[in-house]
Amino acid sequence: MEAGSPMTAFTGFSPQAPAFLADLAANNETAWFNARKDDYRDLIQTPLRRLFVAVAPAMLEIDPRFDDNPMGGAVSRIRRDTRFSRDKSPYRVKQWMSFRRAGEGWQDRPAFFLAFGPGGYRYGMGFYAASPATMTAIRAAIAARPTPFAEAMAAAEDAGFVLEGEAYRRSRLPKGMDGSLPAPLQPWFGLKSGHLRRERPMEPLFFSPDLAAELTSRLARLAPLYHLLSAQSVRTAPP
Repeated sequence: MEAGSPMTAFTGFSPQAPAFLADLAANNETAWFNARKDDYRDLIQTPLRRLFVAVAPAMLEIDPRFDDNPMGGAVSRIRRDTRFSRDKSPYRVKQWMSFRRAGEGWQDRPAFFLAFGPGGYRYGMGFYAASPATMTAIRAAIAARPTPFAEAMAAAEDAGFVLEGEAYRRSRLPKGMDGSLPAPLQPWFGLKSGHLRRERPMEPLFFSPDLAAELTSRLARLAPLYHLLSAQSVRTAPP
């Protein structure tokens, strides 16, 4: 296989990767990047694609319909789409990969993700931009069947994930439920969209081949919640 092939085993990110991204943030311009394309390929692009390939089999066990093409839209590209952004910086400083179903309406389905920048990395599962209809359906499902959601949230929290997202000014929690609904479920009634993520510094694990096994082990703990949330995604076809 070619040295840069994404099919080669993942061996961890280089310790030089964070510094490259920090330098890119300080020199986000075409001339600087063009002189360092090989560094980007070796330090960022190739290991990220290899990590995606290493994690893909476990993710496909969770949902066989995930897009598993490391050369497509499931792995970030370095160039930003600046057409509708005030920030005209041409290159992404934060890099990411995701496991999601491809096609129209993917933003309204939960997805698994990993993202990293110069100072740390995060990974988890949730919505990029859930529609109000989907969040309404999720809240209704939680209210009707709190036990499976509570169990799934407990597994996620035990694995170190925290629920976050843009919040409403006031909770949508129905009157009378604040004392009966398990505490880990109540934040879902205050979110416009939500995801669970685990924040990590640039620790030795990031630069180790063990990162792939750590990701698959922890993300697997989110599978029950993924399936519960997927069932409520309003704009997508039934699973």
